[in-house]
Parts: sequence; structure tokens; C-alpha cells
Amino acid sequence: MTPAVDFLGQTIEAGHVIVYPVRRGSDLRLHKLTVAEVWATHIVGYSPAGQLLSIKNLQNVVIVGGQPNGRRST
Repeated sequence: MTPAVDFLGQTIEAGHVIVYPVRRGSDLRLHKLTVAEVWATHIVGYSPAGQLLSIKNLQNVVIVGGQPNGRRST
């Protein structure tokens, strides 16, 4: 299984914070998501409001922060 990667080629793991674009008419915004599960075809996570979401278009996702689960910062 190939790992899920973001727009910059970084491997997406549970615990990462990502942003993705959302368009509503002419309005374009970036929404934030904390990754809970990673699959080869999509990722599942929680919005800042606590809503469970699934993102399938990983080509538009970029990691902006967070610490992968099970890893400590140095």
C-alpha cells in the first residue's frame, strides 16, 4: 500500500494538521482538519468544531502542523 501524501509530497500521518480548499460559489477558503485515520485513497479527521470529515482529493491537501501520533518533538 502506498502512503497518502500531500501536495508537497510529505507523508500524511494521524495527528497531523492539514488544510484543504473549499469553494462555495465565488468564495474560496482554506479549512483545517486534524487527521485521525489515513488510507491510501482518503483521510479521516476532525474539524476544529469537532465534526468528523473525510477528504478524498489528497492532491489539494497540505500539512501545516501537528505531531504524528506516537512521536515526540525534539
